[in-house]
Amino acid sequence: MDDLIEHAAPGTPTEAAVAPAPLSLSFSGSGAEYFRIWIVNLLLSVATLGIYSAWAKTRRLQYFYRNTHLAGASFDFRGDPKAILRGRLLAVAVLGAYHYAFGLSRTTGLVIVAVLLLGLPFMMRSALRFRLSNTWYRGLPFGFSGSVKHAYLVYLLPIALVVVPSALAALTLAPGLLGAFFLLYLLWPLMHGAMRRYQHRHLVYGDQQASFPLSIFRLALPYLQGFLVSLAIMLILGIVLIILGAIVGVTSAGAGGKKGVDMGMAVVIIIGIVLFYLSLLMIGPFVAVRLNNRAWSATAFPGVRIDCHMAFWSYFRLQLVNVLLTLLTLGLFRPFAAVRTWRYRIEHLRIDAPEGFEQATHAARRRPAAAAGDGVADFIGVDLSW
Repeated sequence: MDDLIEHAAPGTPTEAAVAPAPLSLSFSGSGAEYFRIWIVNLLLSVATLGIYSAWAKTRRLQYFYRNTHLAGASFDFRGDPKAILRGRLLAVAVLGAYHYAFGLSRTTGLVIVAVLLLGLPFMMRSALRFRLSNTWYRGLPFGFSGSVKHAYLVYLLPIALVVVPSALAALTLAPGLLGAFFLLYLLWPLMHGAMRRYQHRHLVYGDQQASFPLSIFRLALPYLQGFLVSLAIMLILGIVLIILGAIVGVTSAGAGGKKGVDMGMAVVIIIGIVLFYLSLLMIGPFVAVRLNNRAWSATAFPGVRIDCHMAFWSYFRLQLVNVLLTLLTLGLFRPFAAVRTWRYRIEHLRIDAPEGFEQATHAARRRPAAAAGDGVADFIGVDLSW
């Protein structure tokens, strides 16, 4: 055997030199299984006026995580529903106060706006810490190491874009000021890129910190690509409709005179409206696919690299079918749509560990308690997604 290895041709890989194949994630759940969980969660949440929604959230995450497998092990969610409930009650109280604040007085409204601006960035960070610290894989929790200061730098402006406009309108200030404030929405691609960078750059598994080299501008690039693609679609659509209108006008004029022309043009207009809205529906999935591929493929842990390769057309067809079937079934297809989307996303992830996945995961250790989280964030347990 030693002679064979010693006299192997240059460039011929030996068994030890062959890099391990990338690992794939799989999902063992089904829409029918999740439907039973979903319908019970829905009925109990309605019966308890939303109180059970925190337990419903926990059951949902546990179902999806425990049926997601990687390298022979599954993920798990161990969040305390009571902590989620405390966070939701706090969030509902603050948002309810914001809704009615300006009806009481300007001073009350301004105080509530200030509370939202000062509190929501911390709550967003707390939500990330709570979700990740309660997500486990192979006996180790994930985590989030982003600082409070960075959270305010990332989330304060997006939150202001939601909170401040209604406050300006309630204060009946100059319309020009409100219009100028809305111009900040043009910066949304950069703001979204900053949020994704903050989330991915501070991911932790055990004591292993993730690396994320992408800049905010590179993360915002899919928005520019989506804008250019939408312009191209609109241009092509306009040319096709003009040609189609001319053809319909000529053929209809010979067949039915003015009435035929009007009917033909009405059909063209209806087709144009449908295609226009369909093209608008394509922009969201296009940006989502490009941004997810870019962000996850740039995320790596020591010895482990993630590759995301979602395809736009297959993802768009999936979402289009999900929306149509959910509408046709009056919402009953929603759990099936959630399973289909989850399965699609995780099955388009690959985990590449050149030195071996087992070796990389065994290198991770439990973080010290002092580094795992602060008491206030863990107590609040805010989870802003429903």
